[in-house]
Amino acid sequence: MNIVKKISVFGSLFALGLFAMVTPEAKTAFYFEDAKEVNAAISKLVGKNPDAKDIAELAKKYSLDDLMHVFKLRTKGGLGVGETAGAITPDGIEAKLTGLLKKEPDKADLAKNGKAYATIGEVSLILAELSEAHTPKDKKGDKDPKKWKEFVEKMRKGSKDLVAASNKSDGKGVKSAAKILNDSCVECHGIFR
Repeated sequence: MNIVKKISVFGSLFALGLFAMVTPEAKTAFYFEDAKEVNAAISKLVGKNPDAKDIAELAKKYSLDDLMHVFKLRTKGGLGVGETAGAITPDGIEAKLTGLLKKEPDKADLAKNGKAYATIGEVSLILAELSEAHTPKDKKGDKDPKKWKEFVEKMRKGSKDLVAASNKSDGKGVKSAAKILNDSCVECHGIFR
């Protein structure tokens, strides 16, 4: 192979490598903008009792994967925990739920972060309603709409329990609710993801 062909091949491979390196970053930046939109839409419903119309509009506009992204760490585009980034760690709903089910929050933690934990429950309840709106229509193997609805109901229960326990500063109740919520996610993902 002559030198011109070698340089041409090397140049093409180098350009392809640069493209591969840039593309995920560009996609991530774009995805973070989408995540901000979803986070804002969910946040607007927190503290309210969203009606069927609100849920239907969000379920139609966003995929369930897009909606569930709110559970990720704030640094990964998730909604986060609490009003101030990094004030509560880990700063992601899914990660915080996992932490709460491992260690029961004490009175000092609940006094400081109970409102944020109640908000986790409210967000989870909204996501349970959105999950129900995305119920599969047909059974395909193990993916049974009846099973989906069982997981949604379990998610609802855990969410309501988390709100109630957080508002009462009941550490044992918070831990129990976090377990129900976490289990509903893990069990559902085990079949439907």
